[in-house]
Amino acid sequence: MKRLATTLSAVGATALVLTACGTSGGDDEDSGDTGENPVYAAMTSWNACEVLGDLQPVTDEMGIVGWGSSTAEGGAPGNSEFGNTLDPDAVGCNGLFNLGPNDWTTGEGEISVKIVPAESEEAAAAAFEERLAAAESEAAANADAATTEFADPWNQGAVVSWTGTGSAPNTEVVAYDGQWVFHIQLNHNQDYGLENSGEPAFAFTDEALNQWFADTYLPQVNQTVNDRIAEVQ
Repeated sequence: MKRLATTLSAVGATALVLTACGTSGGDDEDSGDTGENPVYAAMTSWNACEVLGDLQPVTDEMGIVGWGSSTAEGGAPGNSEFGNTLDPDAVGCNGLFNLGPNDWTTGEGEISVKIVPAESEEAAAAAFEERLAAAESEAAANADAATTEFADPWNQGAVVSWTGTGSAPNTEVVAYDGQWVFHIQLNHNQDYGLENSGEPAFAFTDEALNQWFADTYLPQVNQTVNDRIAEVQ
């Protein structure tokens, strides 16, 4: 309700108060505002694998030959709906994957790619900081911990990497833009061809892959997701 000027007469003030109250109620009814953020509501209903093209760019860049296990051929990653048990605040596209022959064994790993909706930019920034802190804490407990920051077209972003058990490379990429966060968690066994003979078994090196995530893949995802958001704003 608007603050009334003290110079108004008592009668005039009373009439204005009644009018203002009636107008306020009408506006609320006309707007149909339920308090739910429409962008947040839309994003929580997304199928992340559909939005992200079944991670085909990642499949191509890493040379993944199969999804679902270390011996799989073909297939596709699986979709995780909002409220899932692994990360209930996100919609995700994820799975185990097969990288093909790796010297004396098989290249294998797991990836989870998540879109995290937030109800405001402030909430997205807080979620970004929380996820980045968790990634850096995990990295600090292992070997070769490193964080590389990036920005445009994101508000903030970072690639966190480390070497885990069995010399397995681990990477987390976290970024936010507006009211959503993008989060990749990736691990795979080491390239034994590169380790044993100097001839790589994988189609990528971890350093080049992490650079590709920051410079190429994440800008593409940013455009794709923001285009979808624009449809509901």
